Amino acid sequence: MAELNKSEQAFLDQITSIIQDQISNEQFGVSELAAKVGMSRSNLLRKVKKLTSLSVSQFIRQERLKQGMEILKSSAYTVSEVSYQVGFSSTSYFIKCFHDFYGYPPGKASKHDENRKTEVVKRSIIPGKRWFIVGILLLLLALVFAIVFWPGSDKQEYTNKSIAVLPFKNESEDASNTYLVNGLMESVMNNLQRIEDLRVISRTSVEKYRDNPQVIAEIARELNVGYLVEGSGQKVGDRILLNIQLIDASTDRHLWAGQ
Repeated sequence: MAELNKSEQAFLDQITSIIQDQISNEQFGVSELAAKVGMSRSNLLRKVKKLTSLSVSQFIRQERLKQGMEILKSSAYTVSEVSYQVGFSSTSYFIKCFHDFYGYPPGKASKHDENRKTEVVKRSIIPGKRWFIVGILLLLLALVFAIVFWPGSDKQEYTNKSIAVLPFKNESEDASNTYLVNGLMESVMNNLQRIEDLRVISRTSVEKYRDNPQVIAEIARELNVGYLVEGSGQKVGDRILLNIQLIDASTDRHLWAGQ
């Protein structure tokens, strides 16, 4: 990453300070940060990507993990307690993200010197041509939203422009494919965040529904969203089969589905 000038560093310091002030708020995500900093979400996404090579959601998550590390090293709180203090509603998801970021589980944080933190390398979960397939599906999903929210559409009654992407299910027998399916879920979220005026619920807030059998209406009411995305994926040989459904939360009606 190129060296930042004073104004660029000041901007990153500003949003980092805002995130730290909201660190325990699991609902604090891209839209909330954009409002705090006085920018549109699309401009915020572009600027953070340019300066850090990270999406805004990745930047926020990294700040949560850094704060979690500091708490683990300087206190006697349990991993579960720390995960909630830094805005993770799911301890298991906090453990996974922590391990991906630092290279070891949070339970061993106090045994590692800070100088041995592993450098974070952005990894592409899906190699080569698979991104082409996923890209088509994401474009279709974005197109559906453009139609639903397009001015003059006969679907103007859908005024709650907010959405939650529920944890994707791994339909494969191989449990290791869960990481792949989670990567697809995050790609969907990142693409939805590019849609103007659409509030996207953070992953930490939806993770608690991974093994929770609540009905759509209950989840939508708890998250205060108008739309939900459900998905599942499985690896078949060298192919990936991905199913995505867009649901109107108020009626539990499927607006769009793609495979």
